[in-house]
Amino acid sequence: MEFTAIDFETANEKRASACAIGIVRVSNGEIIEQVYHLIRPPELYFNPRNISIHGITKNDVSDKPTFSELWPSIKHYFENRLVIAHNASFDMSVLRSTLDHYAIPYPELSCGCTLIMSKKHWPDRRGYGLNIIASLLKIEFQHHHAMEDSLACAQIALHILKGNQANSFIDLPSKLGFSYGSLFAGGYNPAKQNTRSLSNIGRSQIQVVNVYRTKTRT
Repeated sequence: MEFTAIDFETANEKRASACAIGIVRVSNGEIIEQVYHLIRPPELYFNPRNISIHGITKNDVSDKPTFSELWPSIKHYFENRLVIAHNASFDMSVLRSTLDHYAIPYPELSCGCTLIMSKKHWPDRRGYGLNIIASLLKIEFQHHHAMEDSLACAQIALHILKGNQANSFIDLPSKLGFSYGSLFAGGYNPAKQNTRSLSNIGRSQIQVVNVYRTKTRT
């Protein structure tokens, strides 16, 4: 039961404009590490709308490391791991776009989305935003702070895992009916909410099993 929960905030409409990252590491069902970094994006342009969401300005990041400078110290949270985010399509696109900008090779990882998991676990709710699901679980957090968001995401993932009596995240897709995504050298498969038979196991399911086998051997 090991995974990494992440959340990015961006400076503007460009996905490669990451200005903050929150990372939460979970092992044996317990949160064991929390990491937060401000990031200097390639351009010091902050869209007022983005500032209104997360409160970060160019003055906050002007002396912070770029993502390429930061990556060597955080890549171990991604490589050969299951990485989970709420609305993972956004966070994974920020990761991919930022890696592309700096010509950094993609790490091998599997990715899960607590937004998709929440839709499967609570099928009759009207909304599935991070703040809505966190409120349902009585999780108090500061929304749109990358550290707080990744922590809430981790807690939601653990709740869904336990609520479905799954022994690990390998078992969860077959219980709820979704697919993990994957990032690999030269490509990306998004996490998906399955509509097909659960007996159809795709590349992303195989990938997440391989991640766990790799972790077990090391």
